[in-house]
Amino acid sequence: MEYPELLRQPRWVLQSASVDRPGPSQLSTTPDASALHSWGLIEPGWRALAQGDRPAGLQLWAEALRSAPDDLLLMRAVNAQAPELLRQGQISRRGAPWGSRIAIVLPGELRCLEYSLPLLRDLARCADLFTCTSGRFVEGARRLPGKLQVVDREPNLPMGAMQQWHKLALCLAMVREQEHRRGRRYTHILKLRSDFHHLQPRRLLAELVNADGLICASDKVFGGPRDLMLLFEGFYQAIAGWFDAREERYWPINVTQILRSDDSVKWYGMAFPQELVGQPATVEDLRAVLQQGGESLAEALLRWQAPEGIDPVHLYSRQLHRLFAGHPRFASEVCFARFLNFNGIPAHHTPGLLGILRSDRRPA
Repeated sequence: MEYPELLRQPRWVLQSASVDRPGPSQLSTTPDASALHSWGLIEPGWRALAQGDRPAGLQLWAEALRSAPDDLLLMRAVNAQAPELLRQGQISRRGAPWGSRIAIVLPGELRCLEYSLPLLRDLARCADLFTCTSGRFVEGARRLPGKLQVVDREPNLPMGAMQQWHKLALCLAMVREQEHRRGRRYTHILKLRSDFHHLQPRRLLAELVNADGLICASDKVFGGPRDLMLLFEGFYQAIAGWFDAREERYWPINVTQILRSDDSVKWYGMAFPQELVGQPATVEDLRAVLQQGGESLAEALLRWQAPEGIDPVHLYSRQLHRLFAGHPRFASEVCFARFLNFNGIPAHHTPGLLGILRSDRRPA
Protein backbone atom coordinates (compact mmCIF):
# COMPACT_ATOMS: atom_id res chain seq x y z
CA MET A 1 0.00 0.00 0.00
CA GLU A 2 1.24 3.50 -0.80
CA TYR A 3 0.81 5.68 2.28
CA PRO A 4 0.48 9.47 2.15
CA GLU A 5 3.59 11.54 2.77
CA LEU A 6 2.00 12.80 5.97
CA LEU A 7 2.82 9.44 7.61
CA ARG A 8 6.45 9.37 6.49
CA GLN A 9 7.61 12.78 7.72
CA PRO A 10 11.02 12.88 9.43
CA ARG A 11 11.27 13.52 13.15
CA TRP A 12 12.63 17.04 12.66
CA VAL A 13 9.47 18.13 10.83
CA LEU A 14 7.29 17.07 13.76
CA GLN A 15 9.52 18.49 16.49
CA SER A 16 10.00 21.85 14.76
CA ALA A 17 6.30 22.21 13.81
CA SER A 18 7.21 22.52 10.13
CA VAL A 19 4.90 21.94 7.19
CA ASP A 20 5.02 18.50 5.58
CA ARG A 21 8.03 17.87 3.38
CA PRO A 22 7.41 16.56 -0.13
CA GLY A 23 9.01 13.27 -1.15
CA PRO A 24 11.29 11.61 -1.61
CA SER A 25 14.02 13.63 0.15
CA GLN A 26 14.37 12.64 3.83
CA LEU A 27 10.99 10.87 4.00
CA SER A 28 10.85 7.46 5.67
CA THR A 29 10.36 4.58 3.27
CA THR A 30 7.40 3.25 5.26
CA PRO A 31 5.47 4.57 8.28
CA ASP A 32 6.52 3.32 11.71
CA ALA A 33 4.11 1.65 14.14
CA SER A 34 3.05 4.95 15.70
CA ALA A 35 2.29 6.49 12.31
CA LEU A 36 0.27 3.43 11.29
CA HIS A 37 -1.79 3.78 14.47
CA SER A 38 -2.44 7.41 13.55
CA TRP A 39 -3.45 6.36 10.05
CA GLY A 40 -6.20 4.25 11.55
CA LEU A 41 -7.66 7.46 12.97
CA ILE A 42 -7.00 9.58 9.89
CA GLU A 43 -7.97 7.26 7.03
CA PRO A 44 -11.81 7.19 7.29
CA GLY A 45 -12.13 10.98 7.11
CA TRP A 46 -9.29 11.20 4.59
CA ARG A 47 -11.07 8.80 2.23
CA ALA A 48 -14.39 10.62 2.59
CA LEU A 49 -12.81 13.95 1.76
CA ALA A 50 -10.97 12.45 -1.22
CA GLN A 51 -14.32 11.20 -2.54
CA GLY A 52 -15.84 14.67 -2.24
CA ASP A 53 -18.04 13.95 0.78
CA ARG A 54 -16.86 16.79 3.01
CA PRO A 55 -19.67 16.59 5.62
CA ALA A 56 -18.93 12.91 6.23
CA GLY A 57 -15.18 13.54 6.31
CA LEU A 58 -15.53 16.33 8.87
CA GLN A 59 -17.80 14.23 11.05
CA LEU A 60 -15.39 11.30 11.00
CA TRP A 61 -12.45 13.53 11.88
CA ALA A 62 -14.39 15.26 14.65
CA GLU A 63 -15.06 11.83 16.17
CA ALA A 64 -11.38 10.88 15.78
CA LEU A 65 -10.28 14.08 17.55
CA ARG A 66 -12.61 13.35 20.45
CA SER A 67 -11.20 9.85 20.83
CA ALA A 68 -7.52 10.80 20.35
CA PRO A 69 -7.00 14.53 21.09
CA ASP A 70 -3.23 14.06 21.62
CA ASP A 71 -2.44 12.36 18.30
CA LEU A 72 0.03 14.63 16.49
CA LEU A 73 -0.36 13.21 12.97
CA LEU A 74 -4.15 13.32 13.22
CA MET A 75 -3.90 16.97 14.24
CA ARG A 76 -1.58 17.73 11.31
CA ALA A 77 -3.95 16.02 8.85
CA VAL A 78 -6.94 17.93 10.19
CA ASN A 79 -5.04 21.22 10.16
CA ALA A 80 -4.15 20.77 6.49
CA GLN A 81 -7.75 20.25 5.33
CA ALA A 82 -10.17 21.23 8.09
CA PRO A 83 -8.54 23.57 10.65
CA GLU A 84 -11.97 24.68 11.85
CA LEU A 85 -12.22 21.35 13.70
CA LEU A 86 -9.20 22.04 15.90
CA ARG A 87 -9.82 22.96 19.52
CA GLN A 88 -7.06 24.24 21.79
CA GLY A 89 -6.63 22.32 25.03
CA GLN A 90 -6.52 23.85 28.50
CA ILE A 91 -3.63 24.18 30.92
CA SER A 92 -3.48 22.27 34.19
CA ARG A 93 -5.62 23.64 37.02
CA ARG A 94 -2.50 23.63 39.16
CA GLY A 95 -1.22 26.55 37.09
CA ALA A 96 2.41 27.63 37.35
CA PRO A 97 4.75 25.49 39.47
CA TRP A 98 5.34 26.74 43.00
CA GLY A 99 8.02 29.40 43.29
CA SER A 100 8.00 30.34 39.60
CA ARG A 101 7.19 33.78 38.22
CA ILE A 102 6.47 33.50 34.51
CA ALA A 103 6.24 36.16 31.80
CA ILE A 104 4.58 35.26 28.51
CA VAL A 105 5.49 37.39 25.50
CA LEU A 106 3.29 37.56 22.41
CA PRO A 107 5.08 39.49 19.63
CA GLY A 108 3.81 39.82 16.08
CA GLU A 109 0.57 39.79 14.13
CA LEU A 110 -2.34 38.39 16.15
CA ARG A 111 -3.73 36.07 13.50
CA CYS A 112 -6.27 33.40 14.54
CA LEU A 113 -6.68 35.15 17.89
CA GLU A 114 -10.29 33.97 18.21
CA TYR A 115 -9.00 30.39 18.43
CA SER A 116 -6.12 31.01 20.83
CA LEU A 117 -7.80 33.64 23.04
CA PRO A 118 -9.18 31.12 25.59
CA LEU A 119 -5.74 29.51 26.05
CA LEU A 120 -3.95 32.86 26.34
CA ARG A 121 -6.45 34.08 28.92
CA ASP A 122 -6.09 30.80 30.79
CA LEU A 123 -2.30 31.17 30.84
CA ALA A 124 -2.58 34.80 31.95
CA ARG A 125 -4.31 33.69 35.15
CA CYS A 126 -1.00 32.33 36.41
CA ALA A 127 1.53 34.35 34.37
CA ASP A 128 1.96 37.93 33.18
CA LEU A 129 1.25 38.56 29.49
CA PHE A 130 3.13 41.12 27.36
CA THR A 131 1.89 41.75 23.81
CA CYS A 132 3.49 43.77 21.01
CA THR A 133 1.65 43.95 17.71
CA SER A 134 0.94 46.24 14.76
CA GLY A 135 -1.87 48.76 14.56
CA ARG A 136 -4.27 46.67 12.50
CA PHE A 137 -4.45 44.06 15.27
CA VAL A 138 -4.98 46.48 18.14
CA GLU A 139 -8.71 45.75 18.51
CA GLY A 140 -8.03 42.08 19.12
CA ALA A 141 -5.03 42.85 21.32
CA ARG A 142 -7.22 44.84 23.70
CA ARG A 143 -9.17 41.67 24.43
CA LEU A 144 -6.04 40.23 26.02
CA PRO A 145 -5.03 40.85 29.63
CA GLY A 146 -1.63 42.28 30.51
CA LYS A 147 0.65 44.90 28.96
CA LEU A 148 0.29 46.02 25.34
CA GLN A 149 2.53 47.97 22.97
CA VAL A 150 1.44 48.85 19.44
CA VAL A 151 3.99 49.42 16.67
CA ASP A 152 2.49 51.38 13.78
CA ARG A 153 5.76 52.06 11.96
CA GLU A 154 8.42 49.35 11.92
CA PRO A 155 12.10 50.21 11.50
CA ASN A 156 13.40 50.05 7.95
CA LEU A 157 13.49 46.26 7.83
CA PRO A 158 13.13 44.57 4.43
CA MET A 159 11.44 41.38 5.64
CA GLY A 160 8.56 40.51 7.95
CA ALA A 161 10.65 37.76 9.49
CA MET A 162 13.00 40.47 10.78
CA GLN A 163 10.17 42.58 12.16
CA GLN A 164 9.00 39.78 14.44
CA TRP A 165 12.39 39.93 16.20
CA HIS A 166 11.98 43.68 16.64
CA LYS A 167 8.63 43.11 18.36
CA LEU A 168 10.17 40.40 20.55
CA ALA A 169 12.85 42.87 21.68
CA LEU A 170 10.11 45.36 22.60
CA CYS A 171 8.23 42.67 24.56
CA LEU A 172 11.37 41.79 26.50
CA ALA A 173 11.94 45.48 27.25
CA MET A 174 8.43 45.57 28.72
CA VAL A 175 9.33 42.56 30.87
CA ARG A 176 12.40 44.37 32.22
CA GLU A 177 10.36 47.52 32.88
CA GLN A 178 7.80 45.50 34.86
CA GLU A 179 10.57 43.86 36.86
CA HIS A 180 12.05 47.27 37.68
CA ARG A 181 8.67 48.62 38.73
CA ARG A 182 7.95 45.66 41.00
CA GLY A 183 11.50 45.16 42.24
CA ARG A 184 11.23 41.45 41.50
CA ARG A 185 12.49 39.33 38.61
CA TYR A 186 10.64 36.72 36.64
CA THR A 187 12.10 33.22 36.74
CA HIS A 188 11.04 32.13 33.22
CA ILE A 189 9.86 33.66 29.95
CA LEU A 190 7.76 31.97 27.26
CA LYS A 191 7.33 33.31 23.70
CA LEU A 192 4.06 32.25 22.02
CA ARG A 193 2.07 32.94 18.84
CA SER A 194 -1.67 33.41 18.43
CA ASP A 195 -1.73 31.32 15.22
CA PHE A 196 0.06 28.29 16.71
CA HIS A 197 -2.08 25.27 17.56
CA HIS A 198 -0.72 23.43 20.62
CA LEU A 199 -1.41 19.71 20.66
CA GLN A 200 -1.48 19.33 24.44
CA PRO A 201 -0.67 22.51 26.40
CA ARG A 202 -1.87 21.09 29.73
CA ARG A 203 1.54 20.95 31.44
CA LEU A 204 3.26 23.64 29.38
CA LEU A 205 4.17 25.84 32.34
CA ALA A 206 5.62 22.91 34.26
CA GLU A 207 7.63 21.91 31.18
CA LEU A 208 8.93 25.48 30.91
CA VAL A 209 10.10 25.57 34.53
CA ASN A 210 11.81 22.18 34.23
CA ALA A 211 13.62 23.06 30.98
CA ASP A 212 17.31 22.27 30.50
CA GLY A 213 18.11 25.21 28.25
CA LEU A 214 15.16 26.12 26.02
CA ILE A 215 12.01 24.28 25.05
CA CYS A 216 10.91 25.12 21.52
CA ALA A 217 9.32 24.30 18.20
CA SER A 218 12.04 26.04 16.18
CA ASP A 219 11.68 29.83 16.47
CA LYS A 220 7.88 29.71 16.35
CA VAL A 221 7.32 29.17 20.07
CA PHE A 222 10.05 28.85 22.67
CA GLY A 223 10.86 29.54 26.28
CA GLY A 224 13.21 28.94 29.17
CA PRO A 225 14.92 30.56 32.16
CA ARG A 226 14.74 34.35 32.25
CA ASP A 227 18.44 35.01 31.74
CA LEU A 228 18.62 32.81 28.64
CA MET A 229 15.50 34.33 27.13
CA LEU A 230 16.71 37.89 27.70
CA LEU A 231 19.65 37.14 25.43
CA PHE A 232 17.14 37.52 22.60
CA GLU A 233 16.94 41.25 23.31
CA GLY A 234 20.13 41.35 21.26
CA PHE A 235 18.91 39.17 18.38
CA TYR A 236 17.16 42.02 16.61
CA GLN A 237 20.21 44.28 16.89
CA ALA A 238 22.40 41.46 15.55
CA ILE A 239 20.40 41.04 12.33
CA ALA A 240 22.09 43.86 10.40
CA GLY A 241 25.65 42.87 11.21
CA TRP A 242 25.46 39.12 11.72
CA PHE A 243 22.43 37.62 9.99
CA ASP A 244 21.21 39.79 7.12
CA ALA A 245 22.56 38.53 3.77
CA ARG A 246 25.00 36.16 5.51
CA GLU A 247 23.55 32.83 4.37
CA GLU A 248 26.47 32.21 2.02
CA ARG A 249 29.06 32.43 4.81
CA TYR A 250 30.39 29.65 7.00
CA TRP A 251 29.79 29.92 10.74
CA PRO A 252 31.91 27.96 13.24
CA ILE A 253 29.80 25.13 14.65
CA ASN A 254 29.52 24.11 18.31
CA VAL A 255 28.99 20.34 18.17
CA THR A 256 28.44 20.03 21.93
CA GLN A 257 25.35 22.23 21.75
CA ILE A 258 23.94 20.18 18.86
CA LEU A 259 24.44 16.87 20.64
CA ARG A 260 22.80 18.25 23.79
CA SER A 261 19.75 19.27 21.73
CA ASP A 262 17.17 17.35 19.70
CA ASP A 263 15.72 18.24 16.28
CA SER A 264 13.26 20.90 17.48
CA VAL A 265 15.75 23.62 16.50
CA LYS A 266 17.01 23.63 12.90
CA TRP A 267 20.74 23.18 13.50
CA TYR A 268 20.71 20.98 10.38
CA GLY A 269 20.08 24.15 8.35
CA MET A 270 23.55 25.39 9.24
CA ALA A 271 26.29 24.78 6.67
CA PHE A 272 28.67 21.85 7.28
CA PRO A 273 31.91 21.45 5.29
CA GLN A 274 31.62 18.45 2.99
CA GLU A 275 35.28 17.60 3.46
CA LEU A 276 34.60 17.08 7.19
CA VAL A 277 31.12 15.49 7.30
CA GLY A 278 30.51 14.26 3.73
CA GLN A 279 26.96 14.55 2.39
CA PRO A 280 24.69 12.65 4.81
CA ALA A 281 21.18 12.27 3.43
CA THR A 282 19.15 12.72 6.62
CA VAL A 283 19.29 14.62 9.88
CA GLU A 284 19.76 11.33 11.72
CA ASP A 285 22.74 10.48 9.51
CA LEU A 286 24.31 13.90 10.08
CA ARG A 287 23.85 13.58 13.85
CA ALA A 288 25.54 10.15 13.73
CA VAL A 289 28.53 11.66 11.89
CA LEU A 290 28.89 14.34 14.58
CA GLN A 291 28.63 11.77 17.37
CA GLN A 292 31.17 9.42 15.81
CA GLY A 293 33.58 12.21 14.89
CA GLY A 294 34.36 12.96 18.54
CA GLU A 295 36.60 15.78 19.68
CA SER A 296 38.68 15.90 16.51
CA LEU A 297 35.67 16.62 14.30
CA ALA A 298 34.26 19.08 16.84
CA GLU A 299 37.53 21.01 16.83
CA ALA A 300 37.73 20.96 13.04
CA LEU A 301 34.21 22.40 12.71
CA LEU A 302 35.19 25.29 14.95
CA ARG A 303 38.33 26.07 12.94
CA TRP A 304 37.31 25.34 9.33
CA GLN A 305 37.61 28.19 6.83
CA ALA A 306 36.60 28.33 3.19
CA PRO A 307 39.49 28.08 0.72
CA GLU A 308 40.79 31.45 -0.37
CA GLY A 309 39.62 32.78 -3.69
CA ILE A 310 36.50 30.62 -4.01
CA ASP A 311 33.48 32.35 -5.53
CA PRO A 312 30.86 32.75 -2.72
CA VAL A 313 28.16 31.70 -5.18
CA HIS A 314 29.82 28.30 -5.46
CA LEU A 315 30.66 27.90 -1.77
CA TYR A 316 27.53 25.92 -0.90
CA SER A 317 27.38 23.82 -4.03
CA ARG A 318 31.04 22.79 -3.90
CA GLN A 319 32.14 23.04 -0.26
CA LEU A 320 29.19 23.01 2.15
CA HIS A 321 26.26 20.75 2.95
CA ARG A 322 22.98 21.42 4.74
CA LEU A 323 19.66 19.62 5.09
CA PHE A 324 17.28 22.55 5.44
CA ALA A 325 17.34 25.81 3.52
CA GLY A 326 15.37 28.89 4.49
CA HIS A 327 15.12 32.27 2.81
CA PRO A 328 18.39 33.00 0.94
CA ARG A 329 18.70 36.45 2.52
CA PHE A 330 17.50 35.83 6.09
CA ALA A 331 16.59 32.28 7.11
CA SER A 332 15.01 33.12 10.46
CA GLU A 333 14.82 29.55 11.77
CA VAL A 334 18.44 28.82 10.85
CA CYS A 335 19.60 32.13 12.34
CA PHE A 336 17.75 31.19 15.54
CA ALA A 337 19.61 27.86 15.54
CA ARG A 338 22.93 29.64 15.00
CA PHE A 339 22.21 32.04 17.85
CA LEU A 340 21.58 29.13 20.21
CA ASN A 341 24.62 27.32 18.84
CA PHE A 342 27.20 30.04 19.44
CA ASN A 343 25.66 30.78 22.86
CA GLY A 344 25.84 27.08 23.76
CA ILE A 345 22.13 26.84 24.67
CA PRO A 346 20.58 23.36 24.27
CA ALA A 347 17.01 23.11 22.97
CA HIS A 348 14.36 20.38 23.18
CA HIS A 349 10.76 19.77 22.19
CA THR A 350 8.10 19.17 24.82
CA PRO A 351 4.50 17.93 24.59
CA GLY A 352 3.19 21.43 25.34
CA LEU A 353 4.97 22.90 22.32
CA LEU A 354 4.18 20.12 19.88
CA GLY A 355 1.88 21.58 17.28
CA ILE A 356 1.83 23.53 14.04
CA LEU A 357 0.93 26.93 12.62
CA ARG A 358 -2.74 26.93 11.68
CA SER A 359 -3.32 26.53 7.95
CA ASP A 360 -6.05 29.20 8.02
CA ARG A 361 -3.77 31.86 9.50
CA ARG A 362 -3.57 33.73 6.19
CA PRO A 363 -6.53 34.96 4.12
CA ALA A 364 -7.42 32.70 1.20
